[in-house]
Amino acid sequence: MALEYIESLIDAARARGLPVIYTTGDRRPDNWDAGSWRWKSTRGDEAGGSVHDGIDGNEIVAMIAPGPRDIVIKKQKPSGFFGTNLASYLTLLRCDSVIIVGTTTSGCVRATVVDAFSLNYRVILAEEGCFDRSEASHAVSLCDLHAKYADVVPTAEVLSYFNQLPADLFDLTSGTRSPGPSIKDAAE
Repeated sequence: MALEYIESLIDAARARGLPVIYTTGDRRPDNWDAGSWRWKSTRGDEAGGSVHDGIDGNEIVAMIAPGPRDIVIKKQKPSGFFGTNLASYLTLLRCDSVIIVGTTTSGCVRATVVDAFSLNYRVILAEEGCFDRSEASHAVSLCDLHAKYADVVPTAEVLSYFNQLPADLFDLTSGTRSPGPSIKDAAE
């Protein structure tokens, strides 16, 4: 159910020219760089991603797959900010706010919200766009995050907010890769 809300937010953001940024786990194939996850995770790691019920937890599902203008951040810890270029990309885009969705509410979402708040971003969580392994941890996390670090609002409110923003407010990537100068060009 949350994926449908996430998809509607992504579609609306793209239509308005708003940046869409994904975070996903990234590990070496031998999992050497798993760090603390090696002794904490009991679900097993395969190719760097937690595998549960045959699904790689780091795989972005096709329904909400990144488009050519979207940014994908590879991370090794729960927060999208820890050890990544996320804050520098947000600075490049001149963003002062972030709208966060995803999984798990009590884990990666929470860690990213707390770090965004700590970096002085205005943080909004689209309530129906977050999910967790259990309804209890999801509900408690949303309540706590709303009380301390973020505005937890219905997805419909976020979509309404998008419609109030001017189109193409951000200088996004063109979605194509320019070839850049070749070695031959540099020698001339």
